[in-house]
Amino acid sequence: MVTFTVKASKELKKKCKKNGVNTKASFFGTIDHFCLSEIIYPFISQIYGATVIPLECKPYKDLDEELRTGLPDLGAEGIDLKTEDYNLYEPIIRELYSKRIIILETLGVLSVYVINNSSGCEKYIKSKYTSLYIDEYQDSSEPQHRLFISLLDFGLKAVAVGDIQQSIYAWRGSDPQYIQDLIDKPDVFEHHIVNINHRCHPSINNYANRLFNPKSAVQSTKEIRVYQWVLNGDQLSTVQQINGSIDKLINDGLTSSLSEVAILVRSNRSLKFVKDGLSVPFRVYSNDPLSSINTPTTKILNGLLFYYFDTTFLVNDVLEATEQFRTLSTMERKECRKIVKSLRDVPTGALKNKLITICQELIKVVITKIEKNALEKILDDEFILKQYKPINQNEVQVMTLHKSKGLEFDVVFHLDLYDWVFPKRKFTEGCYDEVFSNWEQELNLHFVGITRAKKYCILVSSTRRLNGRNEEKKRNKSQFMTIQGLPELHELYEQ
Repeated sequence: MVTFTVKASKELKKKCKKNGVNTKASFFGTIDHFCLSEIIYPFISQIYGATVIPLECKPYKDLDEELRTGLPDLGAEGIDLKTEDYNLYEPIIRELYSKRIIILETLGVLSVYVINNSSGCEKYIKSKYTSLYIDEYQDSSEPQHRLFISLLDFGLKAVAVGDIQQSIYAWRGSDPQYIQDLIDKPDVFEHHIVNINHRCHPSINNYANRLFNPKSAVQSTKEIRVYQWVLNGDQLSTVQQINGSIDKLINDGLTSSLSEVAILVRSNRSLKFVKDGLSVPFRVYSNDPLSSINTPTTKILNGLLFYYFDTTFLVNDVLEATEQFRTLSTMERKECRKIVKSLRDVPTGALKNKLITICQELIKVVITKIEKNALEKILDDEFILKQYKPINQNEVQVMTLHKSKGLEFDVVFHLDLYDWVFPKRKFTEGCYDEVFSNWEQELNLHFVGITRAKKYCILVSSTRRLNGRNEEKKRNKSQFMTIQGLPELHELYEQ
C-alpha cells in the first residue's frame, strides 16, 4: 500500500492492524521507499554489478559539485527526469552507483528500468504481492505512472485513488493527467466517483468547493463552521493569540483533545513562528534527517528509534524492516529479536552508541559518518525526537500544508494567508499586475488545508507580517480569502 507521506502510511498501517489485518507480508510506505527497498536495493546489482559497500540515497542538492557534472539541476523547480531520459544519463547514474550513490531524484526512472530489465525483480514482485493500492495518484510523476503500469502488467490487481483538486506537487514533476490516463482506459480500470465528503462538516465542504466554482451547489446546513480571522500584529503575535482560542476549544467541548487540533503553515520558515509563539503543548512534524538519507541503515535506525520511544512499536516491526535488506534464518531471527529487545533497557545517555551497534548487528554493515550525523541531529532535537514518540493526546499537531496531506483533525488553524505569501506572487520590475507563480497548484494546496478539518476550520491572517528579511510590512489579505462566492459561506472576525 503506497501513500504519499511517511505519516500517512503509518496511520494507514495502524488502522489496518486495528481492524485485524495481518500486515507482515504487506508493504506500507512512500513511493520512494518502495522503489528503494523493493526494487533498487535488491536488484540493481543484477544490472550494474555488485557493490562492495552499501548504497546511499542522496538528494541532488547534497552531491559534491564534481558529482553533478553532466546532470541537469535536479533540485530546481520544474526540472524532472522522464523515463525517456534514462539512456541519456545512464553513464552518469552508473558512475555514481560505482561510488555507492543513488540520486533521490532518479529513483523513478531507475526503478522503471530495473523492473523492466531484471527477471529476478519481476519474479520477486509476482511472488510477494497480489495487489497494489496507491493513494494520492494525482501527485504521481511520469516515471511513477510508468512504474504503476509495469506492476499492473505483472498481473497485480491495482487500485489508484486520487483527487485532481488535491494535486500539489507539479513543481517536482507530478501531473494529474496520469490519473486521467487511467480513467481513459475503461477496458482496464473501473472508474468510481466519490463525490460526497464524509469527513468534513457540510459548511466546510461548501466553502472548499466554492474555491473552484463560485456557483457550486451547497449542502444544506444549520450553521457555518468556517471562519476568517484577521488578528492584530504579525505572525508571532498571531500564534500567541491562538493559544487562548485553543484553550477555549477544549473548555467548550468542541474537541476532545489537543491532538485533534492542527496548525498548518505554508512554509518551514513559518514553523519557527509557531514554535516561538505557542504556549500550549505541541508537536512539530518537520523533515527527518534519517528519512532524507533513505538508506537501509537509516531505515533500521528509524525503526529502532520508534521501538525505543514507542511501546506500541513491536520487535516484529523492526525485524520486518530488517528482512527487507537481509534474509534471516530461524536462528538468526531469534538472535536478532534478543538484540532488539535489549534496546529498551538502555539509558538515554548511551542510546546513540547502542543504536549504532544494534543496527550494524542487524544488517551487517558499517554505519557511515553521514548516517551517524543524521542520528545525532535527531537525538539532539526535541522537536524531531517527538516524532518517534506515541501521539500525546495533550499536544497540538503543527506541520506544513504539504505534510498534512492524507490526515484529518477536528479543528484546523490555517495560517499564512497573506498577499505575496499564499498564493505566492512573482515580482516583475515595472509591472503592477498580480502575477502568481502557480495559482492552480497553490489553490489546490489551500483546498487540502481546508479539507483536513472535520468540525471547524479557521483561516487566519493578521494586520502585519514579517517578510523574509524580518522587515515588518502592512499585510494585505490573501487573494484566496476574497474569491467570488465565498462571503456567505464563512464568518468574519476582524480585530
